[in-house]
Amino acid sequence: MNRPIKFLMLLAVLALVLSACGQTTTQQPASTPQTIRETVTVKETVTVKETVVVPAEKVTVRLSGWASSPAETALLESLLYKFSVENPDILVKYEPITGDYKQVLLTSIASGTEPDIFYVDIFWWLELAANDALLPLDDLMASSGVSRDDFIPALIDAFTYNGKTYGIPKDFNTLGMFYNKALFDKAGLAYPTDDWTWDDLRNAAAALTDLSDPNKPIYGFCTPPDPGRFPVFIFQNGGMVMNPDYTDTMLDSDPAVKAAEFYTSFRTNQIGALPSDLGEGWQGTLFGKGQCAMVYEGGWLIPYLRDQFPNTQYGVVMPPAGPGGEGNLIFTVAWGISANTKNPEAAWKVVNFLTSEASQKTVLESGFALPSRQSLQNSDYLKNNPNSAAIFNGSFFGAKPFFWGAVGSDVNDQMSKALERMFKENQPAPEAMKQAAEAIRKAMK
Repeated sequence: MNRPIKFLMLLAVLALVLSACGQTTTQQPASTPQTIRETVTVKETVTVKETVVVPAEKVTVRLSGWASSPAETALLESLLYKFSVENPDILVKYEPITGDYKQVLLTSIASGTEPDIFYVDIFWWLELAANDALLPLDDLMASSGVSRDDFIPALIDAFTYNGKTYGIPKDFNTLGMFYNKALFDKAGLAYPTDDWTWDDLRNAAAALTDLSDPNKPIYGFCTPPDPGRFPVFIFQNGGMVMNPDYTDTMLDSDPAVKAAEFYTSFRTNQIGALPSDLGEGWQGTLFGKGQCAMVYEGGWLIPYLRDQFPNTQYGVVMPPAGPGGEGNLIFTVAWGISANTKNPEAAWKVVNFLTSEASQKTVLESGFALPSRQSLQNSDYLKNNPNSAAIFNGSFFGAKPFFWGAVGSDVNDQMSKALERMFKENQPAPEAMKQAAEAIRKAMK
């Protein structure tokens, strides 16, 4: 600021001061004393003890299964994503195994590098439980309010060893009897029901068979030499493949022999055929083509028909009962937890989430598999999809696990060979089944 301006401002201030001093006290009333309040800010140092919350480290859990179809893998990954949102403190690493799943898994268990959670197949899970490779789940189930009664009895029992639960079934399949509606209509037959018996099956197969066109013969019932189909007939005849503790086979018992005679009689009487007789490796394809009017297959046939044979009209009922009642096979896989896991509670949280009613409902509605939870038996999906409902309900009527003990592979192999000899070499059933039983007993020594 320049000097002239400073000077003028100084004069103005002085004028105001002189004017105030020249006023008399009589010209104005006595002024009221004023209290001037000055706000003083006092600065003081305050020590504040802060509690610093350090985020806990994420627990990492490794999960493995065999590589499946892209769509089914996407379904599992979507469930794992939902889990991660609800459980941000647990990181699940999905590590699918390609190639020989069982061999890769066993190798990793032997080296102590197995995942925390992995698929355990009904066909070989017991050797893992018996060798302490699996964690018993009962205490973890109880801690989260999960009961064995929440699951279909035949499924949860299938993964029970010495009174302990070693796996939670993730899904399952049984066999249903698929029937071609157009062929039944053409033959003037009423559609099958869940009350059918072996007699109904045999009579319908005879009526449905039409060999008039050599280029496209139609057989009433296909009977593959398949150990994943034939045992149903043994159960329906009151027999067993193995004794209760899997220490001996019962394939040469009277119920099993008579079941074999009935099963092979369809082809003998030219009202049934092997898939190979008709140039195919799987009867599901022949069913779609309309050359097998009835077949025993699992729920996997439903999406196959939808995609490959969308014009085939069909229905599904439970397999007809035999002289010994109803019988069926259960094919299932469970989630197991490694006995060596360092994070059993976190691993259980994952398994419990994947087998919860909400997750199982998602799996059911995807159409890929059937849920192991009993509560979903009355779901809207099954009410609106009677074919899937027939497969689901089969688990409650005489169904037994597809499991034959430590020599299961030998049992399957010998059953298949026995059926082949009966079909193609006309070997009598008693002789063929005895030969199979002796080979299995030799393998067990």
